[in-house]
Amino acid sequence: MPPDSLPRVALIWTQQWKRNRGRPKETWRRTVGREFKNSGLTLQTAPATTADRPNWRSLAVAEAPNGAERIE
Repeated sequence: MPPDSLPRVALIWTQQWKRNRGRPKETWRRTVGREFKNSGLTLQTAPATTADRPNWRSLAVAEAPNGAERIE
């Protein structure tokens, strides 16, 4: 994947502004990071893991909610 591709940029992007007081809002990156951690991945190893499509599919199916089906 090229370094300037949108998925890679979204994966490494960090927020550049401060949040207001109170509970921090849940971000996409935190959610993805938590799900990666449950799967034994990191944000650094994810691009290489997703390049191995059969391995990635097996991880995605294992993490899918009950009853989730693959969309063709």
